[in-house]
Amino acid sequence: MAEKQTSSRRDLLKVAAVAGIGFAIGSWAVALSRGKAVVEVTSQRVEEVRVKPQVEVQPVVQQVAQQQPAGPVAPQHPAFEKRGLAYLNPDYIQSTLRVLVPEDQLPPKPTAFNINDLDWIAIMIESRYHEPGVEMVGAYTFLDMKNFKVLKRVKNAGDRVHVVRFGREEWPEHKRRFAIGMSRDCWLSKIDLYTMQIVRQIKIGVDCRSAAYDKDGKYIIAGSKDPGHAVILDADTFKVLKVIPFLGPSKFFPTPMMGRQGAILATDLGYWLVNVKDAEMVLVIDYRSPDFPIVHVFTSYDTNSKGRSVKVQIGDKTYDVTGIGKSPHELNKLDKEGRYVAVTGQESDTITILDLKNMEIVNVVPCGKKPHPGPGTLVPNKYFLTNAIGEGVITVINLQTMDVEKYIKFPSEFPADTGGGLYSTPPLPDGTIPKGLAWFDTSFNINKGVFAVDIHLLDVATRPPKPAIFVENKPGKWAMHPGHTPDGRYVISALERTDSVYKVDVETGEIVDIIRLKEIEPVQLLEEPSPTGIFPAWRIKAPWF
Repeated sequence: MAEKQTSSRRDLLKVAAVAGIGFAIGSWAVALSRGKAVVEVTSQRVEEVRVKPQVEVQPVVQQVAQQQPAGPVAPQHPAFEKRGLAYLNPDYIQSTLRVLVPEDQLPPKPTAFNINDLDWIAIMIESRYHEPGVEMVGAYTFLDMKNFKVLKRVKNAGDRVHVVRFGREEWPEHKRRFAIGMSRDCWLSKIDLYTMQIVRQIKIGVDCRSAAYDKDGKYIIAGSKDPGHAVILDADTFKVLKVIPFLGPSKFFPTPMMGRQGAILATDLGYWLVNVKDAEMVLVIDYRSPDFPIVHVFTSYDTNSKGRSVKVQIGDKTYDVTGIGKSPHELNKLDKEGRYVAVTGQESDTITILDLKNMEIVNVVPCGKKPHPGPGTLVPNKYFLTNAIGEGVITVINLQTMDVEKYIKFPSEFPADTGGGLYSTPPLPDGTIPKGLAWFDTSFNINKGVFAVDIHLLDVATRPPKPAIFVENKPGKWAMHPGHTPDGRYVISALERTDSVYKVDVETGEIVDIIRLKEIEPVQLLEEPSPTGIFPAWRIKAPWF
């Protein structure tokens, strides 16, 4: 009887979650149509004003709330403190569009490199590049990985660009030549790889992290933490097609709220997946339908097919994680088409594995403290390896059992108890891991660098290669985002909050070259260049992203 009541309650909560999302769209539309003073708009910019959204709760959510035991009132949640409510209005977003270079004026072929060398080009983010007289902070910096030099620094990228997405090899060339980037201050940029310049930009919010194409390159979806929404645009013109606000309750925070967006992932099955961090939801949006419906919602109330329950301590409370973990941050494909997807629950130290074909949760896997895969290391049909922020522990997930295979401790050069890392090297387009070695960064460790893990032994690689130590005892610097050159001979990695980019020989672990970004241009910067993510263009050929 108790099991039946629990199941009934869980189903009701899921209905409430879905209803909350639908209700959010209507309630915000009504609020905007009634002219509520959420922003002061000038002809040039929005004067952002902090307000508390007036959120009414539908009856179905009220019924759920009545079933909850009485308890202390939850404190004000930061997800309510929104500065960018104007960006819930599609027309306002559209008004920020700027066309810098009309696409029909672009040359047909690359101007600074041979088109056959496109695989050797990478876009590196200089997140805090700040030059006097330049409108915006941030730069997209084009690297020639073959000759290990900077080709061009594209300024006005936006503050702390978080992600770059490439097209796909099967797209026509007029689409494939473009990439998109998203900055934390929500400037979505369309980047021409051939001429190494931004051709279009549009601002979709105040605080953003991610964006993605659909499978065919027709549409782009971008998401925000503030105001807490997803925006769907035409990939060619950046015309805004739909805005989806986020609202919903969570096991960990049961008051419905405007949630922050985490990762966004496109699968080949016709779906975008969008993490809603505060509501512990993963939205499944059908990009094949012209109205882009939400066709499924995975929640923290779900159970998994293995019957796994992971107990986690969050604050002074203990929770059983059976579905989406707390603070879903990243989404990673576990196969080419994206049938199986890993959802990182950072604050519950879990990864939840989804089956998008059957729309069910397969398992919840306990990980190292505050897991953070980045692209993650996928060994196709065998393993998925993820780094962790809070400790030097790598979690290996067996893709046959969809469960933990092993935990690997950082090598002694990077003491595991001083912190972990953010990223590891993904496979090359053909699915191979060069030399059978996956490289992990040590962003939050006391020592900064990269080291190799043998994917056959599932352990830190024996010497050679030795770990590559960039700097020691530097807690304020972040070694991050290792990535292979297309021939697999070298790993390129940056040291954030410095001007240094490192080239490491994968056979020996030796640092064979360093780019000093301050030497690129004779400019007095207001901040360090601060290189972060390195996104190689060979990803155009890779089905894993």
